[in-house]
Amino acid sequence: MQTLIDYILSLNLSDVGSWASLLGLAVTLFTAVAVVKIKKKFLFRSNIDSHAEKILNISNEITMLLRQYTENKQQIEELFALADVELRSMQKGSNEDLLSDIKTTRKLLKKYRSKIWFLKNKTEASAREIKTSLSVVSAELVHHRKSLMVGN
Repeated sequence: MQTLIDYILSLNLSDVGSWASLLGLAVTLFTAVAVVKIKKKFLFRSNIDSHAEKILNISNEITMLLRQYTENKQQIEELFALADVELRSMQKGSNEDLLSDIKTTRKLLKKYRSKIWFLKNKTEASAREIKTSLSVVSAELVHHRKSLMVGN
């Protein structure tokens, strides 16, 4: 303890300025990271209605197209691509359960859209699984919106 006090007392003005500069740099970096996180959360929360509506519309369109899967395969793949874009946008600001559901759905989409020949998994069952996962994300968005309205 005495050596720390002796060190502090032996510092000249230049040393104090150097330490203050390093401390200022650390505070600046911390503030920059905090502002970026707050910005992402705010943007996600302000667009939650839009995200929920888009995911619900895509999910409903896929439901209609799944009735005749073989004839509508191309349109379904296009809707999956649009859903992936929307999910990627939502993933940036979401957290907890919603983030987990989004990641699960994106993994299913990636597996479905894979061009690797031995992972050909473009079946009606896998498309229905993705549609179900999109419905789960949509429901989670509705619950997340309600919790935001309450103040959580």
